[in-house]
Amino acid sequence: MKHTPLYDKHIALGAKMAEFAGYEMPIEYKGISEETLAVREACGIFDVSHMGEIRVTGKAAEGFLNWLLSRPIDGKKTDIISYVILCYADGGAVDDFLVYRFDTAHDYWLVVNAANKDKDYQYLLDMRPKYYEAFPDEPQDLEIVDESDSYGQVAIQGPDSEKLMRKFLDDRGESQEVIDEILGLKNYRQFRRKLDNGLSLVISRTGYTGEDGYEIYAPVADIAAIWDEFAKLGCEPCGLGSRDALRLEAGMPLYGNEMSPELNALDAGVGFAVKEHEPFIAGKLVRTKKIIPLISDKKAIPRSHYPVKVDGKEVGYVSSGMYSPTLEKGIAYAMVDVDFPDDVMHFEVEIHRKDRPFTKTTLPFVKGKGK
Repeated sequence: MKHTPLYDKHIALGAKMAEFAGYEMPIEYKGISEETLAVREACGIFDVSHMGEIRVTGKAAEGFLNWLLSRPIDGKKTDIISYVILCYADGGAVDDFLVYRFDTAHDYWLVVNAANKDKDYQYLLDMRPKYYEAFPDEPQDLEIVDESDSYGQVAIQGPDSEKLMRKFLDDRGESQEVIDEILGLKNYRQFRRKLDNGLSLVISRTGYTGEDGYEIYAPVADIAAIWDEFAKLGCEPCGLGSRDALRLEAGMPLYGNEMSPELNALDAGVGFAVKEHEPFIAGKLVRTKKIIPLISDKKAIPRSHYPVKVDGKEVGYVSSGMYSPTLEKGIAYAMVDVDFPDDVMHFEVEIHRKDRPFTKTTLPFVKGKGK
C-alpha cells in the first residue's frame, strides 16, 4: 500500500487509517462530525497528496484536450482553472478533474482523482496516436507526463482559511504584493511560482467542501513543513470521512457514484461543465438519468445503492448518501430516470429492510459561508 508524504504526521496524530485508491489514508482524527463542523465553523486541513497531477504540453496540447473534454479550454487566461469531464467516445466519463493552464496555451496541468490517475494517464497515452490519426493536419507535438510522485497537496478549507493563509504567507516572508495576489484570488484561479528544481509551488482557490479555501501543491520534500505551519496556526486536521460529508452537503458529485463510464456529465447534474463544441470525441451528450436531492425527516442514514421508492414502488437508487453532521439528518442523492416527474416530493429509502421517509429538497444541502 502506498503512503503520502504526510503519512507519519497522520500516525503521530492517532488518525484512523484505511485503504483508499491504493493509499493508506486518514479517515478521521477526532471524528467525522467534529471535523466537518470545524470546516464549517473555522478551518480544517486535508492531506490530498494522493491525487494525481498529469502534465500535458506541446503545440497539440490544447486541441488534444478540447477533443477529449466536455467543454473547450482554449481562450482561457493563464490563471484560469477549469472543471471538466474526460470523456469516452460514447460520452461516458473517464474522470472529472481540474485543468490548470500554466504559462501558454501549450502547457496544462490536470489534477485528477486519486482512484483514476493511472487509468486517466493510460487513456491519454492511448488517445494520443488516435488524435494524430484523426487530425493529420494538426500539430503532432504532444507530451504527456505523470508528475504525481513529485508533488504533495494540502487543502485548507473553512471561513477562517483566508485569515490563516495571510498569517502563513506573512510568516514565510512573502512580499505584500504576493500576499495580495494570493488572497485576492477569485474562485477557480491560481498562483504559480516556478522553483529552482524544475517543479512549481501552486496555490489555488477551488475547494471541495462548499466553504472558502485554498489548495497548496508543493514538492514532496516541502509539503510536511507546510502542514506543520498550518497546524500551528490552529487549522484542524481532517480526514477523508469529513471531506466526503462536506462535498455531499455542498451538493457536489463523486466519481464512481454520480459519474462513471455508464453515467455522463449530464446524468451527474454538472451540465455547467458541458459545452457543445467541435471536434469532440463524444459528439453530443445525451442525458438518461437525473439526481434528486433528498433529506430525511429524522436521522435515518442512507447509503449508496439503497433502493429509492415512491409509495412502495422502486424508482431509483441512492448514488451518495450519509448522515449530515451539519443538519443532523440523513441526506442523499436519488438517481432516477430522466423522465421521472419533477412534482413528486415524498420518497422512501429502504434502510435495513424498512422504508424510511425522505423529502425532496434543493441543493446545496448546506450553503457555505462563502468568500
